[in-house]
Amino acid sequence: MNQKLNTESIRQLLDRSSVRLDQPTVVKLRDAREQALARFDARGTAPAFAPSFAWLGALTGSGHGSQRSHYYWAAAVLFAALLFSTTTYWHHVTEHDNSEVDIAILTDDLPIDIYVD
Repeated sequence: MNQKLNTESIRQLLDRSSVRLDQPTVVKLRDAREQALARFDARGTAPAFAPSFAWLGALTGSGHGSQRSHYYWAAAVLFAALLFSTTTYWHHVTEHDNSEVDIAILTDDLPIDIYVD
């Protein structure tokens, strides 16, 4: 089974195996082949991007104008949410607890040096 396979031997193996397939499977395989061939252009090359990645065309400028603006709005909203959450977190981290100083002021337990500054 350690044979070196070339395109001709692979074709022969596939031809022999296709004889064993039932008719509905052969029809489905033929339909899948026709769909795959329909995706190629006249020169025989594949399209620039697969249909599942069609949304990338809007980001690169090859999509429709309205679709592109939706992605820009989504990116702007995402950036604003990130900016807001970062600012809120930073404010929370740098917030000082002044409750001890407030209690000391109310009970007159602060030394006189505090009032001098």
